[in-house]
Amino acid sequence: MSLTPTVVRPGRRVHWLELFFDLVMVVYIGQIAQVMHGDPGWMDALVFVAFLGAAWWAWVNATVTMNLFGARITRSTWAAVTIAMIAIGVMAAAVPEALGDRAAAFAVGNAVIRLVWVQPWFSKRRTIGVPWWRPVLYSVVPASLWLVSIWVAPPWQFVLWAIAVAIEIALLSFLGGQQEWLRTALDIDHLVERVGLLVVIVFGESILTIISELDGHWSVLSGVAAVLGFASVSLLAWIYFGHATSAVERGLRGLLQRGSITGLRDTVMYLPFLLVAGVTLFATALGTAVAEAGHHLPTGAVISLSAGISLFFLASAAESLRYGAPWRQVTLWGPAGILLPWGLAPLSNYVDAEVVVACSTAVIATALALTEINVRHMRAVPEKTESAAVT
Repeated sequence: MSLTPTVVRPGRRVHWLELFFDLVMVVYIGQIAQVMHGDPGWMDALVFVAFLGAAWWAWVNATVTMNLFGARITRSTWAAVTIAMIAIGVMAAAVPEALGDRAAAFAVGNAVIRLVWVQPWFSKRRTIGVPWWRPVLYSVVPASLWLVSIWVAPPWQFVLWAIAVAIEIALLSFLGGQQEWLRTALDIDHLVERVGLLVVIVFGESILTIISELDGHWSVLSGVAAVLGFASVSLLAWIYFGHATSAVERGLRGLLQRGSITGLRDTVMYLPFLLVAGVTLFATALGTAVAEAGHHLPTGAVISLSAGISLFFLASAAESLRYGAPWRQVTLWGPAGILLPWGLAPLSNYVDAEVVVACSTAVIATALALTEINVRHMRAVPEKTESAAVT
């Protein structure tokens, strides 16, 4: 971490091209969410995390590259984004059979997405002070491993996939001389808006899932479960857009001013994945609850429901702490949001699906109330300090 403060400049807005790119992410998230519908097992959960992680990493690489090099949208930028969209589209179409007959298509999509975003790093490597081998090792080598895996039989095929991702993660742990350039080049306003817009998309998947399941299971009890599901999604969105987004902006600016590029990496590239995974899991469980209204919610769906809410608050608490917030700022709402949802699991043995959804709504409402109390307390502390200083 640098001890020299960094001057934070006014940032730019997200370009329409980036919103266009996110459309294919909607499709991919919808595809991978299907894995967790019904009564998923632990293997389904592992597949969900792995394949959602692949899409997340593709989105992160696109976002960071556009943040650093996309201030001016050119014809080559349009072409690169279009190719990237096609690659993620192929990955999305391959997801249902990515461990079987469509593994080759999934691997090709991952290879192409890495090769697309390596170009600006190569062309501007001298300006930004990046050695030629770093983009090769970060993008070209993993892309090659993905392509080679096409001719490798499982399970070694999946081992190559894991190695390819591990190389990228390992390189991000050693940023070296890039840190100084990144302190001046990163656009915080753009990053905040990009993450927020992706979360909007994931919440949209929740709404789509509820409506689709209600359409296929049209009954009074399913309607009750759907209304309660809408309420719970709305409460989570209230927490995120009412409180989390402002905290994200303040936190990222604070990290940049302190020169903590590793902190920015963690809070932009790693921790939001937990939140996205949590909301997606929550959405799949709500869809199952609408379909199973009047019956007990399957065990896998109950775990997804609990894990989804818990991950949402775990990610929020971890982000706050990584920004440098003291523990007392998260102890009121963090443990409640992380632990209370797991009480739904034993409860589901005695009540029907719509009642479980009602209880999950109550859990989120409790966490929201605690969040509001915490925010008011934080605002009151500076006021008290200021009054004491005056007297």
